[in-house]
Amino acid sequence: QMYKVFIKDSSLTFYEHPTEDDLELTEYTGVEQLRSVISMLENSEEIEHHNFLAKDLGQVWKDLTSYFKVIEAAGGVVKNGMDEILMIFRLGKWDLPKGKLEEGESVREGAKREVIEECGISALRVVRELPMTYHTYTVKGQPVLKRTYWFEMKTEHKAQLVPQIEEHIEKAQWVNPDFLDEYLGNTYASIHWLLESNKELLAR
Repeated sequence: QMYKVFIKDSSLTFYEHPTEDDLELTEYTGVEQLRSVISMLENSEEIEHHNFLAKDLGQVWKDLTSYFKVIEAAGGVVKNGMDEILMIFRLGKWDLPKGKLEEGESVREGAKREVIEECGISALRVVRELPMTYHTYTVKGQPVLKRTYWFEMKTEHKAQLVPQIEEHIEKAQWVNPDFLDEYLGNTYASIHWLLESNKELLAR
């Protein structure tokens, strides 16, 4: 198990054990170190990736939640009968359909609801759960950590997609995996990581 937290295009990754590829890991020493690195990355234009060896990931999560307000969201990597991937264009970036969970809603139901609402799609089938992503942003000066639960989904939906304009979605589009790179060139680091680290999603 691990946590990978994206701060802008930079990342912090916490591993409980040394990695098989002998990645160089800095020993995680606690919340002061965490706050210092976060502050540095938030104020830097450089892209940096910091990797930590943390003996207790439960403590890492406590430290993260002492600094950030946590918001839970869910979304889908949706494929159609031609193995194209559903992407949305919102606020100048390509993204995957996702959104905040409603009270009492399961993550699986929330993920399906968000895809249906944001893209006007129907008949979704959840195939499997994917790794979660974590990314940070600020709302009215409050640091927020968004934890997003992801599911691979399939649909035979052939009707026109309907982007949810009130959620600032300008386009909903099926993307051939062979041409995905141009979309990933203008997306969020967490989305790029999710798709690139689960290459089987891009198989045809």
